[in-house]
Amino acid sequence: MLFSAVCLVGAVLAVLSAVIWFKKKNIIEAVTMGVIMWFFTHIIASMALFVIDKYTIFRAGTGTAILCGAVLAAVLFLDKGKFFRRRHTLGHEFSIKDMLIPMIIAVLAIPFVSQKNYLFGMGQDQGVYQTQAILFMNGDTKRQKTITEYDGLETEREQEVFEYAVKSYLRGLDIPDESYPDTVYDRSQGPTSGIIHGIPTYSALLAMWGTNFGMENMQDFETLLYVCLIFLVYFICGNLKLKKTTAACACICAAAAPIVVWVAKAALTEMLLALIPLTFMYFMTDDENPDKKWLSIIPIVVFGCYHVSIYTMIPLFVMIYGGMYVFTREKQYAVLMPASVAVYLASYFAMRHVQPFYTMNNYKPVFVGGVSVHNITAVVTVVSAAAFAAVTVFALIVKKRTKKGFNQRRFIRDASDSKWFILMLRLLLILPCVYILVRAFFKYSSWDEMSLLALMGFFANAGIVLVPLGILFGIISVKRFAETSSKLVVFLMFFYCVLVYSAFLRYDIQYYYYYGRYLAPFVPVAVIFAAAALDHIGGKLIIPAAALGLLYVSRFDGYLMYNTDDSRMEWSILTDLTDYITDSDCVVISPNYTLRLWLPVRSMTGAAVFPEDIDDPQQFERLAQRYGRVIIITEKSLDKEDYSVMYTNKLHRIEDDLNHTDRIVPMSTYFWSTEEDISIYSYDKYRFMYTAAGDYTKMSGVSDLESFFCWTDSEEAQIECGLYPDDYDITMELGCGMPLEALGVDEVKVTMLLNGKEIGSDSVTNANNGGQLHFTADKELVKDGENILTIRCPLWSASVSNPVDDRELGLPVKSVRFSSAA
Repeated sequence: MLFSAVCLVGAVLAVLSAVIWFKKKNIIEAVTMGVIMWFFTHIIASMALFVIDKYTIFRAGTGTAILCGAVLAAVLFLDKGKFFRRRHTLGHEFSIKDMLIPMIIAVLAIPFVSQKNYLFGMGQDQGVYQTQAILFMNGDTKRQKTITEYDGLETEREQEVFEYAVKSYLRGLDIPDESYPDTVYDRSQGPTSGIIHGIPTYSALLAMWGTNFGMENMQDFETLLYVCLIFLVYFICGNLKLKKTTAACACICAAAAPIVVWVAKAALTEMLLALIPLTFMYFMTDDENPDKKWLSIIPIVVFGCYHVSIYTMIPLFVMIYGGMYVFTREKQYAVLMPASVAVYLASYFAMRHVQPFYTMNNYKPVFVGGVSVHNITAVVTVVSAAAFAAVTVFALIVKKRTKKGFNQRRFIRDASDSKWFILMLRLLLILPCVYILVRAFFKYSSWDEMSLLALMGFFANAGIVLVPLGILFGIISVKRFAETSSKLVVFLMFFYCVLVYSAFLRYDIQYYYYYGRYLAPFVPVAVIFAAAALDHIGGKLIIPAAALGLLYVSRFDGYLMYNTDDSRMEWSILTDLTDYITDSDCVVISPNYTLRLWLPVRSMTGAAVFPEDIDDPQQFERLAQRYGRVIIITEKSLDKEDYSVMYTNKLHRIEDDLNHTDRIVPMSTYFWSTEEDISIYSYDKYRFMYTAAGDYTKMSGVSDLESFFCWTDSEEAQIECGLYPDDYDITMELGCGMPLEALGVDEVKVTMLLNGKEIGSDSVTNANNGGQLHFTADKELVKDGENILTIRCPLWSASVSNPVDDRELGLPVKSVRFSSAA
């Protein structure tokens, strides 16, 4: 409750800051930007905590609220209290009519993304993010994760098998070898210790939302981000002064893009990542507030805290700032150029510190000419320093050559009238397309292969015809993009994010939808460019193009609306499973479910968890002796003589069917679902730990469960125990204290019998009341297999402590543990 209040305060402060700052905007626009900034602030706050390895969900939420409060204070200071003047406050624009288009589109689009993917488990980015979030929600927030069960293994074979299992099943727990150049791995933690794949700021968002609204709803904030994306597209169209029909078509095409819908349903970084270039574009096209375009550095900072791919995009930001400085000569761009380089360098070191293996391995595309993981840090540092110096010198040269009385409107007009400048812009559109097509002609031998082109993915997701038409009319009417700095920003972003990206950074898509997600952050950029290119023609072209595109993507969206993808277990199944497990148990998971359940079950229950070793028939017996009670999670049906079933259910595994795909672009048009059995068994042949909560069905002569213990209500209560012959020390833990004073006694004698033979007595006294009783059993009295443990204790009237309780009670039993006396 407190954490939810902290998050709400942070969100309110962020929204209030935006409302005050954007005082000339529609209040709905300001609120939308405030929500986006709240998410951005959470990313920055959590990244700072990850760097110093002090992250917790509460600290991140509190840090976000503090940062939002600091921003609000700064905004109020700069606003000089104007917001609180009655006339100004009531004058804040609030027009539903102006925002009707994105509101209607968002309401219609939400059902397409409301059903989220289920739990995936380790082995793929989505499942890794979900698993990391579950760990965060259960207090496991340290950077390095150590699977400590390894330390308790006694034989070399056990350790080898366990280490191999960790590296095989926990794919996504990065454990580099000794030769890997890293900064933060603590090698003393052993061979089963590593850092989870990815930059954890996205998992921190999942954990924050899951803490507030429940683990099974942790991905629901993606719907809010999806709505923000629709509104952002509309705001940018407004900044560009596009017609309302054009803006509506752009919002529809961006919202209906199948890959955007897909990422909005998944637990992946790309939905929020799509907001970063759009937010940058929003600030850079806000010509009504030209002096505030420096705010565009905020999404760059967020990018640097969120995703390692910033290194592929930083040239774009520098290029745009440099171009804007040339066109406007405004000092803010001279500062933003080197500032963006500095942000990138700082982000590299922060990410390398938080997750070195993931960060440096993502630079593999630049591992050429002797560059490798061993020297990438030096290369990044040198290149960044050189870039910083180059843009600084560039800014100084431009400033020196700027004549007194420079007029940016005249400069932009002259540039748009320059045949050479217009030719250059046309070539920026033509050459990448030609390169992509020529390379495809020689690389591919069939349409099936060529359809995997990233550029085709952009075409298809934007509605198959909209972007090609945008490119065509962009080439024909390219001068329109040169007439204002805002449209030039859109042009350059399309050139880099779509054309350069498709030609050099991600030429083709391995398969859809999973790898198609890399297109999602830039599909809205492509849509906005096309809308800007077609706007001057009017609705007679863009409306039919959008309608045709919507017709094309509708079948994909229809399947996505009613199906989940990359789902391997319902959240309710995971919750059910953990309800049967306590922190004193040992859990063995079959190979079929180890990938999905190992870390979630371990984190949510505190139990020791092991993968099943199918080549070790003595594994359960050995673990039972070591831990007491062994729980098995499996899809198999086990022998009821040695195992008792505790829970059984069916789960559903859902994937997109790559055998049923579209001919134009191979996006799946069908999803397959398989049903799998899942059961929890208690290993009963040999059991050395019995709890009232977990083994109530094995007990007789006892009352109903009271949370985690039960009272004996017969002078002789019994527990069925599976043991093998050995000498045992028996420890009985009491569930609560007995009212000795009310009973008028100093002690209550308890006698223990095993298979009808008395094995000893102990007494509940003031010293051990509510604690433990101890007994011993000789090997000669223990049968191989089923044994009956009898607890003999006199009954007393519960009314002595509670007048309305008429029960006859004996001993409050919480657990009984057998330990080898050898």
